[in-house]
Amino acid sequence: MTGDYGASILRDTPTQLGVGRYRPIAKLGRGGMADVFLAMAHGPASVNKLVVVKRLRNVADEEDRRVLMFMDEAKLAARMSHPNVVQTYEVGGDQDGYFIIMEYLEGQPLKRVMKAVSEREPGTGGLSRGAWLRIIAEVLRGLQYAHDLCDYDGRPFGLVHRDVSPHNIFVTYDGAVKLVDFGVAKASGNSSHTETGTFKGKITYMAPEQITSGKTVDRRADLFAVGVVLWELLAGRRLFEGDQISVMHQLLMGKIPRLSTLVTGIPIALDQIVAKALEREPSRRFGTAQEMCDVLESYLQWSGEDVRSEHLGACMQAIFAESRANIRQQIRAQIHRVNSAGSLFEVSGPVTMSGIGIAAAPLSSSSGSGSALGGRLPYLGEPNQGHSGVERRVAPPSDSASLRGATMPSSTMRRRRRRRSYLVGAAGLVAVAAMAAGAVHFSGKRSLVAAAEPAAAPPAAAAENTAANAPEKGPAEAPKVNVAIASEPPDATVSWRGKVLGKTPLKTELPVGMQVVLVSRSDCFEGTLMLDLASGEAVERTIKLRPKN
Repeated sequence: MTGDYGASILRDTPTQLGVGRYRPIAKLGRGGMADVFLAMAHGPASVNKLVVVKRLRNVADEEDRRVLMFMDEAKLAARMSHPNVVQTYEVGGDQDGYFIIMEYLEGQPLKRVMKAVSEREPGTGGLSRGAWLRIIAEVLRGLQYAHDLCDYDGRPFGLVHRDVSPHNIFVTYDGAVKLVDFGVAKASGNSSHTETGTFKGKITYMAPEQITSGKTVDRRADLFAVGVVLWELLAGRRLFEGDQISVMHQLLMGKIPRLSTLVTGIPIALDQIVAKALEREPSRRFGTAQEMCDVLESYLQWSGEDVRSEHLGACMQAIFAESRANIRQQIRAQIHRVNSAGSLFEVSGPVTMSGIGIAAAPLSSSSGSGSALGGRLPYLGEPNQGHSGVERRVAPPSDSASLRGATMPSSTMRRRRRRRSYLVGAAGLVAVAAMAAGAVHFSGKRSLVAAAEPAAAPPAAAAENTAANAPEKGPAEAPKVNVAIASEPPDATVSWRGKVLGKTPLKTELPVGMQVVLVSRSDCFEGTLMLDLASGEAVERTIKLRPKN
């Protein structure tokens, strides 16, 4: 939902939540039924922890559908505890209503990872095919857990996520993969029910049975969505494009292209795995998420393409180094300002809260509405990218069915949102400050197994805070180490942080610390070197590249 929020919104901003245990430090967004805050959890002995708070706005009628949907989500979230599912710490209420306390995640939604990698020049690194497959395998583990979830009495919930998409898959800088946002999940015992003529989820990731009246939707619908995500990761472009009517026709009547017809050299086994997940008839798909996960794991072991979470995390840190440093700076600034002034920044301007991302423009030193802090919270809300707990009807062209009553941002506002970076909270909530916003676009000419130069860092948030909140020094400012890299066969391209360093054999200098170097040749599979560089210690490494034929 979009709207204009000025100084008046501060009247609805709590200074405390949960009997003073949680102090909001920034307002992340406003959705159809809830407000979202980044907050500090206060514990004994001055132990503090960043959390994300999702608060239901005041609703007079306890039987209102919004209340029922919020409590359905809270009930499911409170029961979940799995490494591949976002963690909910507490579901509670106070004099102002209900809230959910969730873990704060430092990383990026898969949607943003795909976009960053697709924008890189071919042959300059990124995530290998094995890394993409590792992400999907971890998502499947989380789905299997959710699908098998039972209540305390052993009664199965029969849960179906219904919104598995790159927006709701989260990859942390430690290499963990989390499934987020169960706001539109289907489960037995839900108090709210889907109205006739509405869809829950993003239509470009829906299974055919989700848009067919009278069809039963079960866990296999989520596996179709996983198949769409995997197809897009390997093909480097969107599977379903066009307006919603066109997408619905493709889902029900069209022929889904096999990867083998689009991706040169795709292994037959991998092509078959994706094709099985994308079968139109649920009975022809994998029966469970675990079954699909086991097949993927077998392929990874057989192919030798498997990667560990440490490798995935190192790649994430390399790709998003500047964004991460910028967001850490903004968090420090927010905490300092709130502690000094005792109140929140206000949200000003049109805001759209999605179930996966909350976008934010750079901090401003001026406030047009008289914030107590002399500034305002960066513009929050990544427009029209799904929603937590709000149903969608068939409407304008989009990769997700739009919210009822929602309005598209103006072209001027879209231009202002082009450069942003991400501040990420639980359930996929992301505050953005410097990276490109908007829908993921895949040109079809670049594989997502390629990478390029990262986007430039944004200007300082505010001149008056430059000295106090200077960004952390990046790897380029660290002491350098002599590194010699050779390959078999030679004459391979060496890339680091999206920059081509030269051809093997190569002698160069790299900053101390963990560095990820990619080595590639057109006739070989890409190789990755993880170099733990210490000051004063020269390093020599040789990598053997595996031929494609």
